[in-house]
Amino acid sequence: MWRSLLLVFLLACGALAQQDAPPTGAEQDRLLDAMAQYAADYIHGLPNFLCAQVTRQFEAGLKGNKWHKGDVLTFRLSFHDKEEKRTLELVNGKPADPSKRFWRTPLVTEGEFGLLLGQVMQPASDAAFTWSRWETVRGRRLAVFDYAVDREHSTLSLQLSDFPKAVLPFRGSVWADPETGAIWRISDTADSNIPPELRTQSISTVIDYAQTNIGDKSYLLPVTATVGVITDTRRVRNELEFQGYRKFEAESVIKFGEAE
Repeated sequence: MWRSLLLVFLLACGALAQQDAPPTGAEQDRLLDAMAQYAADYIHGLPNFLCAQVTRQFEAGLKGNKWHKGDVLTFRLSFHDKEEKRTLELVNGKPADPSKRFWRTPLVTEGEFGLLLGQVMQPASDAAFTWSRWETVRGRRLAVFDYAVDREHSTLSLQLSDFPKAVLPFRGSVWADPETGAIWRISDTADSNIPPELRTQSISTVIDYAQTNIGDKSYLLPVTATVGVITDTRRVRNELEFQGYRKFEAESVIKFGEAE
């Protein structure tokens, strides 16, 4: 009896080990090529659309883990002719009033709809990819690669107030479908060679994608994103949620309710 149980246990361990084993070098190359092709086609495959972007602000000191909630900002986001445009509609569930000050100046971000994919996966970035692991995200088994882009090939820039933009090297990870190369999550972090006058230690982004219907078709679109910044004096975090995707047409409207 115990021998049979031991054999079953060993077979199960072997199956798990085989499942967690990294792809062969040739398979990794095939998958990276598929990911690059997916990123190259991504923007051109998206329709014109509208959605609501809800941004929740948080702030904390450099020590401890006590985060203070700030404003909840609701934007009307349009994607038209391959460009993103945001218009602030609500602040804490009420119509935006330009005369009122924000709790904190919002972090201005862009590129959730393909810019970061292009920055990482295009040949001009000369990104160095290394296999990381298999990981299950929302029930989907994905292949994870780590990457690094040096400053010479980087298109990631950071600007504070009136100071000139600084181009930064960055690194991160990409989560992709092992069969198709479709990218379901991407992250980046810049924390080196940041000019001291920018008073920033690091900036990072994580974008999660999911299948979303627009009209009668389904597209892989951002559903959440997190942007974090560590300055010389504090930590700032924006949590973004994208809601209510719909086809962009002349008569398209978004009805904004009160933000939660």
